[in-house]
Amino acid sequence: MVTFNPRRTLASALAKSVRTAVRQLNLGGGTSLPGLIAEYVDPDLTRSLVSQIPNGSIVVSGTNGKTSTSHYLVKAVMKAGLEPITNPEGSNLRRGVCTSLITHTNTLGNLRASDKTIGIFEVDEGTLPWALQALSPRIVTITNLFRDQLDRYFEIDFIATLWSKSIKQLSPSSILTLNADDPQVAYLGTNHQGSILYYGIEDIRHARSCLEHASDSRHCLQCGAELLYETSYYAHLGHYVCPSCGWRRPDPIVKAWKVDLLGLEGSQVSVTLKGSEYRLNVQQPGLHNVYNALAAFSAAIALGINPQIAAEAISTTKNPFGRMEPIEIKGRKAWIALVKNPSGFNQNLRLVLASQENPILLLAINDNVPDGRDVSWIWDVDFEVLKGKPKKLMISGKRAYDLAVRLKYAEVIGDFNKTQWHVEPDVEKAFWSLHSLIPTLDPIFVLPTYTAMWSLREGLAKKRLIEPFWEHEQKWLTN
Repeated sequence: MVTFNPRRTLASALAKSVRTAVRQLNLGGGTSLPGLIAEYVDPDLTRSLVSQIPNGSIVVSGTNGKTSTSHYLVKAVMKAGLEPITNPEGSNLRRGVCTSLITHTNTLGNLRASDKTIGIFEVDEGTLPWALQALSPRIVTITNLFRDQLDRYFEIDFIATLWSKSIKQLSPSSILTLNADDPQVAYLGTNHQGSILYYGIEDIRHARSCLEHASDSRHCLQCGAELLYETSYYAHLGHYVCPSCGWRRPDPIVKAWKVDLLGLEGSQVSVTLKGSEYRLNVQQPGLHNVYNALAAFSAAIALGINPQIAAEAISTTKNPFGRMEPIEIKGRKAWIALVKNPSGFNQNLRLVLASQENPILLLAINDNVPDGRDVSWIWDVDFEVLKGKPKKLMISGKRAYDLAVRLKYAEVIGDFNKTQWHVEPDVEKAFWSLHSLIPTLDPIFVLPTYTAMWSLREGLAKKRLIEPFWEHEQKWLTN
């Protein structure tokens, strides 16, 4: 039974007022500040509210794919008749989790929950240790581990160590769902005493001849020897074995044995689970989104949801904002795909080139705190694949000139094609300039970092050309 707590009541009321004010003043979505203020008033607020969720919570983390995986999973639990409390806008630090909980409190600051309520929280990889302790999750789903925001998290060994220590403290009653194709993630299973559900891709038609340059995990987590890859899909994801100690990729329980990539239309995936087969029509394009769908499907299975229900829900889930999100601007389609590290950038570049041989591109790199101050990672992006390809290229963001230097070394830009590329640091201006430079209605592909994406979407929203991101996500959640 929940008792009256004046500190919790005050924290909840104050946070709700701040959230309303932020949105009414068009200062943002109010997805973070309310939680920050609430936890200042009541430091135990998140833990207290989570304990009131009848069906426990699921935590989704990893470097890439957290938002998409969470969206798939939310749709699956809704189709199964459960009522999720989640952070759909992608505010995934502890203050974002707290804010999402506060939106479901009553006037006394207690959680408004039914016997069908469940928590699904996307959590930043650096915040995962806190989440495992504070939320005591029923299921933990981890997508992958890549280099990201080097000024915050350094190399991946730092995050891998944080995760390993945290999972050792996780209750044996918690279930892990792990990407078997990522050695850093798969090895986390050795630190858990409870159940583990591995997922992975078996279709070798999409295998590459060798590991990509932007591969972050090449060595055995058990003995340190260099891993031997039998199959490599992208970055360091694939089928691997250690020739020294014999440690190898765990055999997945959820297997994508057939993956048909359909360009920007998404993918058709045949999945096997304990001898039965299920079909996922993944609407988000690219092999990386196949992994996200598998992660969500696996988490739904771990929760006890009927596999067919989970498959049907995932097949109807549309793209979250900024994740190869299609928008229409004055009769022209634009695709916005968040990029924040070499692996994700490479996947999106290949996806664009697979759909348009000579694309119209806007690349935007910012170095604000959410983006990461260190932008040296752009030198590990395979921009060379763009050589001679873009019909028009706009280079933008606060670090536009750093990006231009990288593209010049990749021979994507130079005096030989100076009429085909332009530099405009202001992202919104760059978008409209690109829009006006091309009189035809060819699609525009926008690949921005976090704050560059927010800046562009905010500008378009102010012109009432698209919905603000929080309205987009709330509408998605209720449909």
